[in-house]
Amino acid sequence: MAMLENLEEAEKRWLSTLSLHCNNLFEGVFLPSHDHLHHIRVWSHARRLIQLLDRSGIELPDHLTEELIISVFFHDVGLIRTPGEQHGLESRRLCEEFFEDHVSDQTGQESKKVSRVSIPAVPAGDSLNRILHAIEHHDDKSLKSGSAGIRPGVIPQLLGLLSASDDLDAFGKMGIYRYAEIYLLRGISPEELPGLVCDNVQNRYNNLKNIFGELKDFINEQEGRFRQVYDFYLNLAQGYAGQDERPVWEPQLIRIIYNALLREENLLETDRSLPETDFETEIGDWFRALDKENSGRDMILKLVPVT
Repeated sequence: MAMLENLEEAEKRWLSTLSLHCNNLFEGVFLPSHDHLHHIRVWSHARRLIQLLDRSGIELPDHLTEELIISVFFHDVGLIRTPGEQHGLESRRLCEEFFEDHVSDQTGQESKKVSRVSIPAVPAGDSLNRILHAIEHHDDKSLKSGSAGIRPGVIPQLLGLLSASDDLDAFGKMGIYRYAEIYLLRGISPEELPGLVCDNVQNRYNNLKNIFGELKDFINEQEGRFRQVYDFYLNLAQGYAGQDERPVWEPQLIRIIYNALLREENLLETDRSLPETDFETEIGDWFRALDKENSGRDMILKLVPVT
């Protein structure tokens, strides 16, 4: 089956079911940067990668697209149980429970938790094992640093594609917000953010280049989005170091995000209310750019039914 036809078939079979289940899991959970909309954004990145591979003459096995869409919609759901770095294991467990529930329903056995959605099928053993492995290890860069690059004759691996799709949501204005939110929720102080974020986002960009380095235009585009995050947090470090002498706007933005987390106020909503600061113009412009960036992914939302 042609890759784009395979993509369309996978979305027809799985997108509504998985997005609904993901939305159900995050119901009542305050985690704007990594909620069900994050999973939809990651799928929008994944489908773009598939389209780029198709145009480059790289073929994916028929099973890989279906495995990828399932992996995408479970990769960060473990954050509803723990915000820590080991959330991949919890995500794997939630995926296992999801399919175990449906196997139990089909055999008439009592399930641990009845799912609220129906599914097209339960993946076969080898396929499910690949899905679970990718979900658990999607954030482990040590497993992907040696991944073979995308080039003719080399079949992309599920783990590398999932990781790259997730990495793409860590760049740009969304990446700046995403890092601040999840690290602050982990108890990391604002002053510690620059060092941790710069190291992590550099690893993500290196991972992307290792896998997709042959797609020159794509990598050049992503370098600009990577630099937005890296440069912001470099400026943040400089701002904290010299804020008594020359105040800058980046620490103010982090303070706004931190205070919003304490109030459980979702700053990703376009009707947000921002406090008065000495840098209203800079911060207002930043949020408008964030809204514009996220609006570019509205096309994928049209594929997902409103519940």
